[in-house]
Amino acid sequence: MLLTVTPHAAERLVTILGDQAGENEGLRILARGGGCACSGGSFAMGIDAPTSDDSVIELSGVRIIVDPMSAQQLDGAAIDYVEDVMRQGFTIEAPNAAAGGGACGCGGH
Repeated sequence: MLLTVTPHAAERLVTILGDQAGENEGLRILARGGGCACSGGSFAMGIDAPTSDDSVIELSGVRIIVDPMSAQQLDGAAIDYVEDVMRQGFTIEAPNAAAGGGACGCGGH
């Protein structure tokens, strides 16, 4: 699975995970159908521990956990952190996400 994390997103995630994640935990990314502020597929992110079925990758100091179903939609995705006058938070641009979307703001810290 090809996944990228921008330097700004990695910096934010390292700080968040360092403050909140336990020893075996990392950033779980889940693909969800519909919802969010975009049409089509969307994603959720949270702190979690991996299961035996998950893929675990280390990118820019961030431990990322993805289940097999989400991995298909996240292949080729880019995670960024956006701060502008209209919004603040993580975004995921995923070219393989379900039709009708793939880019979605997923909360802010």
